Amino acid sequence: MLEIRPATRQDVERLLDVAASPARRAHLESRWVEQEQDDAVFLLAHDEGGIVGQTSLLRTSKYAEVAAAHDVAEINGLHAFVQGAGVGSALIAASEELARAWRRDAIGLGVGLENPGAARLYARLGYQPTQFRVIDEWTEVDADGTVLVTHRDPCDYLLKPLPR
Repeated sequence: MLEIRPATRQDVERLLDVAASPARRAHLESRWVEQEQDDAVFLLAHDEGGIVGQTSLLRTSKYAEVAAAHDVAEINGLHAFVQGAGVGSALIAASEELARAWRRDAIGLGVGLENPGAARLYARLGYQPTQFRVIDEWTEVDADGTVLVTHRDPCDYLLKPLPR
């Protein structure tokens, strides 16, 4: 049975124990800090075998142009560790439920131009293209926090209305 819930510190510690790289560790820590600062909720998908997926739901868009035009919650960093088992769809559904609880009229996300499979999933779930093409910028760091590389990935921004 799949369960989606906000991460606990114990969950994050378990993920950090198996994190393969300093970049992954830094990413997990940043997700935890966002949640602790109430800027986001770090959602984890659990099944009987452990944690099988993750995403963060940001309270507002991280993209200035989107935030200026829409008051949306934003799915960020969706990753299903197991493909084809409904993990991604369950994380999205939980994110939508939480966005409704925050009284948002819509939820959004950026989908990489190189990820047509994800774009098809989002379309099937009711996400619609907008006029925004955003640049998702993220960094990889080493163990002492030195930036190794900064990624700048072009993404189409999608929105889904959330009727109440």
